[in-house]
Amino acid sequence: MPHGYAAYAVWAFFVLSGFLMTLVLTTKYGFDRTGLKAYAFNRFMRIFPLYWLAAIMGLLTLWYYGSVGIDLRPINGEFHMPRGLQDWAYVVTLFPGITRGGLPVPVANALAIEVGFYLLMPMMATSRGAAALGVVIGALINLKLGIHQDSFGERYATFLPCLLPFATGALVCHYRESLARVRMPAISCAAWLLHGAVWFFVPSWPWDWGLYASLLLSAWMVVSLHQQRGGKLDKMLGDLSYPIYLIHTTVAAWFVCACGFTRPFTTFFLPAFAATVALSWLIVVLIDRPLSRLKRKPPAHVVEAR
Repeated sequence: MPHGYAAYAVWAFFVLSGFLMTLVLTTKYGFDRTGLKAYAFNRFMRIFPLYWLAAIMGLLTLWYYGSVGIDLRPINGEFHMPRGLQDWAYVVTLFPGITRGGLPVPVANALAIEVGFYLLMPMMATSRGAAALGVVIGALINLKLGIHQDSFGERYATFLPCLLPFATGALVCHYRESLARVRMPAISCAAWLLHGAVWFFVPSWPWDWGLYASLLLSAWMVVSLHQQRGGKLDKMLGDLSYPIYLIHTTVAAWFVCACGFTRPFTTFFLPAFAATVALSWLIVVLIDRPLSRLKRKPPAHVVEAR
């Protein structure tokens, strides 16, 4: 994947998550005990059952290939067996305060950041001022780390610096009606895509200020799209997105090893992609949708934050 889009995708999702969690807390769940308990339970049911399933798949894959002497870290440097108690605690809980080791779901770091901010979102969703404070603190944390290529990994993929995209999403959600005049669905999407291509001309751009330019474009895109009516295809893609995210590295391992760790389009990418989509669809139909029926209904009346 071109580095521009790869660098910006996760933070774009964090902006979207901050926006949506603020939206459901302020319009659906509210801030009383009943509403917050329903919010927490439903977030748990959305994240952890499928994650634990993917972790089991990853562990079995690592165990099998390890038994025949194949190291899967060339696919992803974090795709190896957890070792100590701390590693396993991180794998089971996704608690962002635990130092991680080997990950049976190599993308779990971003997921752990997401889980951590699910716990903090009720604070940023309470008011515009709380979200704005989060933006300021997040910006200061990023500035303290230094906006240069060497600090990119820490800014992009550790918990505290990621306060900035979540708080930005929360803030634009609070101002979504005031921002209605700048809603431009097609233009905002095109701008986001074109900005990703800047990497081809300025290779260092994504690793320094490009991340923050993309943050603003992501916020504009989310504001522009949130009232767009979705169709059946949109719903299907939305349903598939989470399991695809969780299992794509594991499924890739099943195919790439047969190719000698080369990645030819026809014998690796096409079958691996098809298998990932097909397996994700089965997970949605057989597991995710039945589990969604267990989610708690939000309270009949939304209690505003005090």
